[in-house]
Amino acid sequence: MNLLRLRRLAARLFGSPWVRLTGSVVAIALFVHGVDLPQALHLYGHLAPGWVALAVGLAAASVVASIAEWGVLLRGTGHRLDWSFLGSWYLKGLFVNQITPAGVGSDAMRALRIGKRTGHGPMVASLVASRLAGTLAMSWWALAAAILARDRLDIPAVTGFVIFAAAIIVAWVLALVAELVRRRIPERRSVSHAVGRFVRPFTSAFERYRGHLYTVGRSIAAGIVAWGLNLFSMAAFSVALHADVSWSVFALVLPIALLATFIPISANGIGVREGLLVLLLVGAHVKLSTATALSLFVDLQLLPFAVLGGVVYLVEHRRGRGRAWRHPRHSPAA
Repeated sequence: MNLLRLRRLAARLFGSPWVRLTGSVVAIALFVHGVDLPQALHLYGHLAPGWVALAVGLAAASVVASIAEWGVLLRGTGHRLDWSFLGSWYLKGLFVNQITPAGVGSDAMRALRIGKRTGHGPMVASLVASRLAGTLAMSWWALAAAILARDRLDIPAVTGFVIFAAAIIVAWVLALVAELVRRRIPERRSVSHAVGRFVRPFTSAFERYRGHLYTVGRSIAAGIVAWGLNLFSMAAFSVALHADVSWSVFALVLPIALLATFIPISANGIGVREGLLVLLLVGAHVKLSTATALSLFVDLQLLPFAVLGGVVYLVEHRRGRGRAWRHPRHSPAA
């Protein structure tokens, strides 16, 4: 019964998978129709190998920094988990994100599996905090790019990035003081008090972060490094396409394009995200064929690491089955 309720709740929150799949098919069809896909594929046939290797290497370093962005939050608050363990679960999360229709598949899997060892409250808090750290880093890179390009941007555009960065900082502050507010809820307010008891494991974890601000700072620093490496990976791939798109252009357009991931009519924003990125890059005076090739690289960039996560999952699954076969469980009667 509980599983049935969870499925109904998920359907209400995220929509029907068939609706998302249909939306993605329509979005991909519109994307293929509206872009210069043959010329983009032609550019892929004339890539500069050295710059492609650099772009992939920077993407790999970005993944490592992203693991650190999440891992320091768990390890810095007393959960002594091996980096190899955290890295394997991060890679498996990338694999899950490629095969599930919602962009939160990775977080949900890690929350359920690793939460059994750390407690679900601290685990969910670490995921939310790492998302906040990554989003704050993304907003700072975008703000830096907006300041550099302030002569070419409208004042509302620069102001928008300032507001975005400020909103993430406010979200951090609210999360860190949430436990102080929860403890002051009067017991006579039964509904508010019940909600407070429900979220206590989560808010208590953020209270621990408030006592370990150095750990929070390291997570934000890792997020800044991770997003910067990702931006320079895109810039390196643009050179591999015999173009020269600055990192600042990607810092401005990628945050907007990634918002398509949360559109409920498409699985992970597939099709919509690529089309929006092409539109934004063309608006930044990038050729249509180059913009199309770069939008495809956004999807291909993490694909090798997602495949590696799938291999890790299969190997661990087979090892688990092998141990179960060699050491079968005996019944109490036996």
